[in-house]
Amino acid sequence: MKNILQITIFLFSIGVFACDCDEPKITEKFIESEFVANITILKIYPNQKNEQGYKANIKINELYKGEQLKSIYVYGRSDNGIGSSCDIYIPTNTKLVAYARKNKDGNFGIGMCSGILYLNKTNQNRQKRELDILRTFKKNNINSTDKISYREKSKLHKNLEQFKGIELDKNFGIYEITFASDLTIKSVTEISGFGNPIDQKLTGIIKQTEWTSNDNGINDKVPDNSKLIIGIYYYSEEKGYPSFLSQYYY
Repeated sequence: MKNILQITIFLFSIGVFACDCDEPKITEKFIESEFVANITILKIYPNQKNEQGYKANIKINELYKGEQLKSIYVYGRSDNGIGSSCDIYIPTNTKLVAYARKNKDGNFGIGMCSGILYLNKTNQNRQKRELDILRTFKKNNINSTDKISYREKSKLHKNLEQFKGIELDKNFGIYEITFASDLTIKSVTEISGFGNPIDQKLTGIIKQTEWTSNDNGINDKVPDNSKLIIGIYYYSEEKGYPSFLSQYYY
């Protein structure tokens, strides 16, 4: 009996920890999604036979990107049972920001790795910032979808160190990079910044960055005039650590 219990715990642990996905930046998950909205789950339906997810009726509280939907597809089990390690269960009346992609069946799906933001009493500061950023995207008519994966070559982090200890009123800036086909940067445009002279310095720094890309297996080559939206985030002084700017979204 003891051995059976140990095996059960071991197998359950594998299931719990096997789902491995990096937390996507808000700019990445927004651009790569076809539907982004603040929603409430109204009703969930049982999984259909052999289906990896279940249908959920939704109420759209605020739409940031895409069409008006009445339901989405949730990758997981509607009975909250043990399935794959990446399954999620979202009960009715849950409020969240959904970042959904259209799957091969034409359903708009969300899952463990979608970058879901649950709207609850925890982490209120992050929730406010993320909603403010989404409203900025909507206000500036940023609604394109691009599945090209970009990675910066680690120069930006070092160049942002000069802003350590800075005091700012706003906690994010959003900028648009336009690339040539070989990933050289043609231009950097401020969409919603911190104010001059900080934005002048930041656009100059971003213009000097170097990038890699992957587009369905094609590396470091993109269509001419491809655009990338990036965020620079302000983190105020906390517990004796000075304030700073970062490209990382916490």
